[in-house]
Amino acid sequence: MKYLIISRGSMSKRRQRCLKTLGYNDYITWDITDKEPIQELVEQYKPNTMIISSPPLTKQPYITLANNFSLIPFCEADIQTYSGDYYPSSTMRFHPAITKIKELIDNGTLGNVYTFTHHCGNHIADWHPGADMKTYYAAQKETGGCKEIFPFELSWLSWLFGEPKNAVGMINKTLNDKDITADDVYTTACKLGNITGTILIDIVSRPAIRELRIVGEKGIIEWNWNEDFVYHKFADGLNQYQHYVPKGQAAEGYHSAICEQMYIDEIKAFINSITPTCGNCEYINPKEKQPHTTSHCCTKYNKQLLHRGYHPDLCKLDECKSYFYTKAEEEHVIKMLRRVEGK
Repeated sequence: MKYLIISRGSMSKRRQRCLKTLGYNDYITWDITDKEPIQELVEQYKPNTMIISSPPLTKQPYITLANNFSLIPFCEADIQTYSGDYYPSSTMRFHPAITKIKELIDNGTLGNVYTFTHHCGNHIADWHPGADMKTYYAAQKETGGCKEIFPFELSWLSWLFGEPKNAVGMINKTLNDKDITADDVYTTACKLGNITGTILIDIVSRPAIRELRIVGEKGIIEWNWNEDFVYHKFADGLNQYQHYVPKGQAAEGYHSAICEQMYIDEIKAFINSITPTCGNCEYINPKEKQPHTTSHCCTKYNKQLLHRGYHPDLCKLDECKSYFYTKAEEEHVIKMLRRVEGK
């Protein structure tokens, strides 16, 4: 497998580290400042996969190019959906604390879940220290940090609580800095599945904060990303259980809670989902005469489907949904962002 990584910014460097950690070294990078046209590079290098780590609102040309050349595109989280086929990112679904909370909800630890509150904040100047705020995308109105973080957080909150259904929001600009034009506080009341809750996103918090509280029939779950524990406080108010979930190591220069492992696990899941694994689909029809083929009679959907991953002849994404976060889910998340912004 050969990988082409778009951009040479911080996320591109992180994805390179991920590939190296997993033992994949056959990759190259391309940036918009390069003199060589990207199409020529694709024709010469002949990659199988494109990892698109460019800033928000810039990914469409690369997705189109990837689709035209039958490459498999993986896209970092963005503030809009794009036309064409691609695999969207939802990194926080691989955070050890989030996976533990998902497990606790699914196994009935809280009983019925009633509501939740979530706060994620990190001062914009601390994102990329030394960045020129006049040109830095996260400081600008159209592509601001809150606008970007909201769908990033919602992509895993909806995994916990259900499909985004409705939201009302209030947006504010508080920082007195003429170079930072982005709105810096997003406050939202929303409904995910059948659960209502609140989400507060800001780019003014110092120190950085990410806290989640879930209220349920049998007590409360609390998580602070600065700690290595998820707390279950029982309904009697007297007892609590601490689930030890070490957050792992952060890359140099990053907040200690931004564990590098979740990015590695995400890329690993992506690679696994596009790698043919003949006969490894749980819905494969055992009566099928030739199960070790590129497709099978799927007992779940009752039709002929790909068994796992990408089929280069059909140029389409897996219909058995072996990939963990679908474009349809991303579209629901982005629609919620539009509601919050009153659009």
